[in-house]
Amino acid sequence: MPPKRLVHAQDLRDAFPEEESCGVVERWATNLVSHVAKIAEQAGSQCASIQGTKYTCDNAEKVPEEVMSMLFNYQSACRRIYCDAEVIRTVISVRIPELKEEDNLGVAVQHAVLKLLEEIQNKTLGAGGAGGAGEKTSSVKAQAGVFSLREYFGARGAVEEKILGKPDDDKNNSKGGSKSPSVLLELRQVDVDALQKVELSALQLVTAMRSFVNAYALNWKKLIEPRSGGGRMVS
Repeated sequence: MPPKRLVHAQDLRDAFPEEESCGVVERWATNLVSHVAKIAEQAGSQCASIQGTKYTCDNAEKVPEEVMSMLFNYQSACRRIYCDAEVIRTVISVRIPELKEEDNLGVAVQHAVLKLLEEIQNKTLGAGGAGGAGEKTSSVKAQAGVFSLREYFGARGAVEEKILGKPDDDKNNSKGGSKSPSVLLELRQVDVDALQKVELSALQLVTAMRSFVNAYALNWKKLIEPRSGGGRMVS
């Protein structure tokens, strides 16, 4: 019987079978990638529509439903992808074997695929493009993610305040509203930028997910059994 600590490791592998990660990857390949690609397409279309719209002060009194809906849909997709990625990460991570001086090709594959997974998760957070502690990476920073809606409200609210004015505490009205045409253009640009960020970030995410699906499909055996002849027991 193996030592108790090895039994714990084997229990983890039994608790998180390869079927779980395979199911996630299959769902990405057959559904979620195309869903995110559709979001990118819709965001681009809405962006073009808003760019051709003339804004007035009325546009400052209500947040456009189509922009909020698009940001919400992208946030929801990013959250689902992040949680899915944790399932895959767990399945692979609990199969990283004992470190040895030889026969580490499969281990290197595991770490490389986990790095691709990390890139996907960074993009769902609207991050990436810079590693920690001065680490350099070729990854491009995502501009939108699971927190984009709140950031959009903050940016839009600041411009709305310029147009509508700040509330007067002594009187139940507003004061100081700007009638500058540039402020209306700025408001429109806030909406345009929010949609552009979704479009470009979604395109990035689609590419990263396709790369991961390809890497997983071609290397699944090494991800699950990084060392040849390991069998069922911990190696």
